[in-house]
Amino acid sequence: MTSFRPRWYFFIALVSVTFIGPLSLHLFIPAMPAVKEAFEVSTGMTQLTMSLAMLSMAFFTVAYGGLSDRFGRKRVLLGGLVLFTCGAAACMLAGNLPMLLAGRILQGAGAGCGVVLARAIARDVYGQERVAQVIAYLTAAYVLGPMFAPAIGGQLTTIFGWRSLFVFASAVGLLVIFAATFAVPETRARGAAAPHGVCAGYKSLLRRPRFVGFMLQPGLLSAAFYVQATAASFLAAEHLGVNASDIGIWFFAFPIGFMAGSFISGRIGASRSIEFMTMLGGVIGVANGVLLVGWFYFGGISMAALYIPGMFVSLAQGLSMPYAQAGAMAVDSELAGSASGAVVFSQFFWPAALQQLTGLLADGTWVPMAAVHGAAVVGALLAGWMAARAKG
Repeated sequence: MTSFRPRWYFFIALVSVTFIGPLSLHLFIPAMPAVKEAFEVSTGMTQLTMSLAMLSMAFFTVAYGGLSDRFGRKRVLLGGLVLFTCGAAACMLAGNLPMLLAGRILQGAGAGCGVVLARAIARDVYGQERVAQVIAYLTAAYVLGPMFAPAIGGQLTTIFGWRSLFVFASAVGLLVIFAATFAVPETRARGAAAPHGVCAGYKSLLRRPRFVGFMLQPGLLSAAFYVQATAASFLAAEHLGVNASDIGIWFFAFPIGFMAGSFISGRIGASRSIEFMTMLGGVIGVANGVLLVGWFYFGGISMAALYIPGMFVSLAQGLSMPYAQAGAMAVDSELAGSASGAVVFSQFFWPAALQQLTGLLADGTWVPMAAVHGAAVVGALLAGWMAARAKG
């Protein structure tokens, strides 16, 4: 913990840094049909503008964590924000799809710095005792991005065209660079550079069952969330004929559950152990899986069955994710940045992998979604149990 005393504008700067991730991904969703039309390419090629950005973000989270342990939080953070802004500007000027894809990869690479370094900086400043509560509030703020970014992106695309999204993203990037420069100090203690190389640090962490459990638990719960959320939209359209605007209204059940969990997590923070909260998230996730299967089996496919259980898996995420993150960073205080990067990587990698698996298994019924979702929540519970049982 540093001697720096955080003021309100420091926390606002951390929140703005966390917004970079959802801004990179969710703002662009409504513009994808317009991009497809503009460049006259297939749907599959257009989807690369999203998947490549997400993969770039996932892999760079690992690099940011390790680099910040060795070279300091602030300079690595500013480097990532510059990459994000340059990537957005490149997308704005793209004359063809390959140029747009290159810009999206660069933008995703820069966006990977946001959540990882905001959490690592929070741990440096607030200490291990308060970091889970602070992460809970940061996460509650983070979820506002997925809630409102698609609506903003849709309006900008309709009025000004898809390139306006990247004008907006570039402007936001410059503002966040300004905020980080003047409101965020260097929080990595001088002389505390990790004795490991970047790769060696991750190897050291991955040898510890406690860390592996804390890393896997939020990744698998995030996978359960995304599997349910994405599959529900297809089932609602194909089985119930529900249009996109109505699906969007029902989708609010997911972020409402997440924000409620994050708020509760922040309020009860100091009174419960990290292990208890991590296990609680796994238990609620498994209960959601049972509810989901039972509702489908006895009541069939309905909008309520597709979306109301999603509130509980989101609640489980919000309750336990800050504690799993804090537990992972506590395994080795000299590798807090690396630990943060590994956890965020898990939160991108497992959703991408299990969503793809659900798509490969899709047969027009609810069974593949429920099966993959069930495997994810059971895995999250087992990961939490492993973290709680392990000594280090």
